[in-house]
Amino acid sequence: MTKEIIPQQLPGYPGTRPPKGWVPPLGQSLSLLGVYDNESGYWMGLPLQVLREALLSAEVLQTEDRIDERDKVEVTIPDLSAQDVVKTAELEVPAGEVWYLNRLNLITEAEVSGNIRVSKFPKADTVDKKYLGTDQAAGNDEDYDLGAAGQLGADLRLVGGDKLTLVATVTAAGGATADRKVTLNPFGRKARRLV
Repeated sequence: MTKEIIPQQLPGYPGTRPPKGWVPPLGQSLSLLGVYDNESGYWMGLPLQVLREALLSAEVLQTEDRIDERDKVEVTIPDLSAQDVVKTAELEVPAGEVWYLNRLNLITEAEVSGNIRVSKFPKADTVDKKYLGTDQAAGNDEDYDLGAAGQLGADLRLVGGDKLTLVATVTAAGGATADRKVTLNPFGRKARRLV
């Protein structure tokens, strides 16, 4: 039988600071996540922000799949729809996944304009804020490089439950003369969520 000397009051309880110079019993009952600060003489816990940043850096490097035309979303405006009729369609990130989008391709047919709402952006008048300041004009096929200057400057990170909403609006004065489509093709990569 061996005797263990255990202090009456163990440091480390919530709200208490261990005595100066106290070294935790590593390997017995404590796994330390911190460092010893030589200036103050106290053990300093690892800030959770540092851990979060490290996990985000690792998350970006892990690719599980690519996001391309297979993940597109389309909205169809029916024939004879009046001017200013708005139709929407949503693309939701599945639970447990994280998407890093680096490019959005928006295709509008004649007589309809298009825009994209991003649920992660702040709300504007109780609805998701639109990505484009003004709607993309009818009859256009545009790529938006999210990492470029004047765009976001980085990939758009979307986690499970975040949504991209495609918005199509009839712009022709007489309304739509045929079924018209607006298509959103997101491009990027899927990863496993760590944070």
